[in-house]
Amino acid sequence: IIYEYLPTVKAKYGDQVEWALLDVANSDVYEALVLLGKAAQLPEDAVGAVPTIYIGGLLLVGDNQIEANLEQAIDYILERGGVDFPSWVIVEPTPVPTPSTAPTVTSAVTPQPTATEQANKPLAVAYFTKVGCLECDRVAAALHALQGRYPALQVDIFDIETNGALAEWLGDRCGVPEDKRLVTPAVFMGQDALIGEEVTYDNLKAMVERYAATGAEATWVNFDPNQQTAAQNSLIERFRSFGVMTILGAGLVDGINPCAFTTVILFISYLALTGRKGWEIIATGLAFTLGVFIVYVALGMGLFKVLEAVPFFQGTMSILRTVVFALTGVLCLVLAVAAFQDFLKARKGRSKEITLRLPDRLRLQINRVIRTGARRRAFVPAAFVTGLLVSLIELACTGQVYWPTIVFVMQMPELRTRAFLYLLFYNLAFILPLVIVFVLAYLGVTTAERLGRFLRRWMWAIKLATAVFFLMIAVLVLYFSITPMLNLMGGVA
Repeated sequence: IIYEYLPTVKAKYGDQVEWALLDVANSDVYEALVLLGKAAQLPEDAVGAVPTIYIGGLLLVGDNQIEANLEQAIDYILERGGVDFPSWVIVEPTPVPTPSTAPTVTSAVTPQPTATEQANKPLAVAYFTKVGCLECDRVAAALHALQGRYPALQVDIFDIETNGALAEWLGDRCGVPEDKRLVTPAVFMGQDALIGEEVTYDNLKAMVERYAATGAEATWVNFDPNQQTAAQNSLIERFRSFGVMTILGAGLVDGINPCAFTTVILFISYLALTGRKGWEIIATGLAFTLGVFIVYVALGMGLFKVLEAVPFFQGTMSILRTVVFALTGVLCLVLAVAAFQDFLKARKGRSKEITLRLPDRLRLQINRVIRTGARRRAFVPAAFVTGLLVSLIELACTGQVYWPTIVFVMQMPELRTRAFLYLLFYNLAFILPLVIVFVLAYLGVTTAERLGRFLRRWMWAIKLATAVFFLMIAVLVLYFSITPMLNLMGGVA
């Protein structure tokens, strides 16, 4: 945004727009950003997120929202005579920076309190993250801002996948329940811990303030081999307590998570609307499911390390996941309305007027395309590649306790075989909902072909059930997507 997008906007508007760049590493600036987010009633996971642009009472959060709305907002404000910088901050007007220039910023927000009493006392924080953690960028920015307010604050960052024993030990030491000890993001300080949704700027600040006078040692530095062995033994005992049925149950529950299920709904809708039949549904389903399975097994065996080397992976996958959520929710809502209208028509004996079917002319054209060998051969590999990509988008849906524990135990030679089998069981259960959906789609098609007369008789009941099903999926998916979608696409004033 700073080095690529904003310079083009600066060139477009010239002297009509004055720019000020505020660095969230300054704790005053970050706290102002948090207050703005709260005033705008942003969801908790969007408060304090960067990059953010504030213009004329409009708060634009994230790359997508800025690029989609900034120029429109500038045009709107210019048409109405412009707007001054907000009164709560005093800045020297600066040009949009280039990589070789640095802006001068003078903040007039609430003055930073002195910290002389704890200047010589360490304030150590252990921060655990992992690839695919959707909240970790915001947490990292919050911790960085707190370092500006508390110069003695030391933040040590650990990957949960390779430091599971340390996370287990700290969790046990701080009284974290077992079912939350490998959840990310996680922050430990002294005898306190913040896990998952608890890791907000306000909670982090309160935790640091509790130790400002007394200090907090980096207890993890003294994590000796005996303690590591005890923590590993705790993880191993938990691993051994899982049992096959526990692993299968965890995989099945994660498999019906909206992250995974929404894409299946999109695929089935596409297959139905394009007239795919019989074996094509099975082939497509198998290819898609195989792609998902391969990626998750590879992740469990170490692909995390490869993904960690890709700097844009986390943000890109988060955006794609949110977009898929929202599109699927809207699609299911439209299909629910259309199916209910079809129910009313079928109930009145007007089955030929139903909406959710293709016109005969278009159906015949699609069938001709499907019969083309090249098209047919290309669709299955496309489904396989889609499964691979969707698996990366769904990465945050993996079990917060079972999955990290299995991955950690995979590093131990004496348990590697059992851990690998559990990994396979988990992933087989994870893809089971996908298999069921595709099989039901196949059976629905073949049954419809054999029992067309029966289905026409009960068309009204089928349409009603379809409407209820799509409505339930729409409500579920939109519930999980509306909050992050506001962060990406909405203009929140």
